[in-house]
Amino acid sequence: MELTVETLRKDITEMAAVVEKILHVAVDEKSKIENLYELENEINEFHKLVDDHVFKFIALKSPTAIDLRTALAIMKINSELERLGDEAVNLKRYLMRISNQEKHCSIIQAEVFEMVRKSLIAFASNNIQMATDVIKADHEVNSLHRDLVKKFYQLLKDGKAEVDEGFAVIRVSKIFERCGDHATNICEDIIFLESGKDVRHTEEQ
Repeated sequence: MELTVETLRKDITEMAAVVEKILHVAVDEKSKIENLYELENEINEFHKLVDDHVFKFIALKSPTAIDLRTALAIMKINSELERLGDEAVNLKRYLMRISNQEKHCSIIQAEVFEMVRKSLIAFASNNIQMATDVIKADHEVNSLHRDLVKKFYQLLKDGKAEVDEGFAVIRVSKIFERCGDHATNICEDIIFLESGKDVRHTEEQ
């Protein structure tokens, strides 16, 4: 197979579709954790494939500066997508302990899923503005996470929530917050890919 930048982008786009799917399966109350294992294995295989293709592309093609930047950004996005797959499995483990996940987690879930969706669209369409919007949205997710944790610590303290379920909600909130971080990291890589600008650890995006 001829390795090109287009090949690398195709690999990561196919992997991203599986990652989006596993996240939606994770929050489906009718699904079982076993349903996620096959998807997780598929993501892990993509992870190895993309890394292998990137290494071979760099070693064999002596890429130009822009193509090298693309390859490195794709390798970093690859790692973030693989971690999102891991987060989905952990998410399911804790969601199974919550009697009404929609009531407790629907707002932060919707915000995070929108961040992930937009981060993948931004990559596919080379859209720096959309990537920037996702990074800004991370502040809202962090705020939602803090509020949810504060609420449930108080409920637990007051004896108004079951301990197992209360801590499960707190863990789910943290996992969603980390998923938002992964989407943010993907968007930082997109901005680097398209502009050469490193916006990590900065307020200027």
